[in-house]
Amino acid sequence: MKQTICAATRQPPPLFASPLQAGRAVLQGRWLGLGLLCIFSLGIWSNFWLQEQVFAAPGFLSRAGGMPLQVVLIVMLGLLTALTGLAVAAALRGLYGEQQPLLSRCYVALVAAALATSLFEGALVLAMRSLSVAFLASGADGNAYEPARALLAGLRNGLHFPDKLLGGIGVTLMYLLLYRARAIPPLLALAGMLAGVLQWTAVARELFGLDVMHALLVPLGLVYPLTGLWLLLRGLAPRPAHG
Repeated sequence: MKQTICAATRQPPPLFASPLQAGRAVLQGRWLGLGLLCIFSLGIWSNFWLQEQVFAAPGFLSRAGGMPLQVVLIVMLGLLTALTGLAVAAALRGLYGEQQPLLSRCYVALVAAALATSLFEGALVLAMRSLSVAFLASGADGNAYEPARALLAGLRNGLHFPDKLLGGIGVTLMYLLLYRARAIPPLLALAGMLAGVLQWTAVARELFGLDVMHALLVPLGLVYPLTGLWLLLRGLAPRPAHG
């Protein structure tokens, strides 16, 4: 009778307390790797192709109104990238939240903040298209639209670069989490942390009125997809029972 009562009142084991077995580690790692590769590919497409078209000279005021598809794709890809990043962060929080509670919470919080900034930036990009449509339809002198153009451009840049800064810090925390959880090879995780620091260092320069150092973005552009490929092919390292 006493054993029955003890069994009935026994608390269930904590969520995610059991070790990450080899089979699950490979499968979940592949999903995470696919997510990282999607984030990287969509980010490259949006930032270095679509946005280059919309914001190239002579500027969005003359171009955005005639590129409705590109503008919508910029907004949708930004939202999809941020949501995928949040899904990756939530998955890592689920896998390693008990092992690294504070670090995993900070990582998820940063990615959630990046989602919020992406939403605001998307709204501003749509407003830029609306202003461009009005400008092109009116045939007016561009000087009449200059105050509105400068305001929207300033607001968009004021969100764009902090958004990328949050992304770089979030990536650094992701690699730190993977390193402390021993989920990927240590050298790969250390390289990712260093590349993340270089990324947000390069982007943070713009906040002080300096040019972004694009050369500092190259390491992350190499390590990030390499991490995605590693996870896609090898998966996460199985977690020991007392890790």
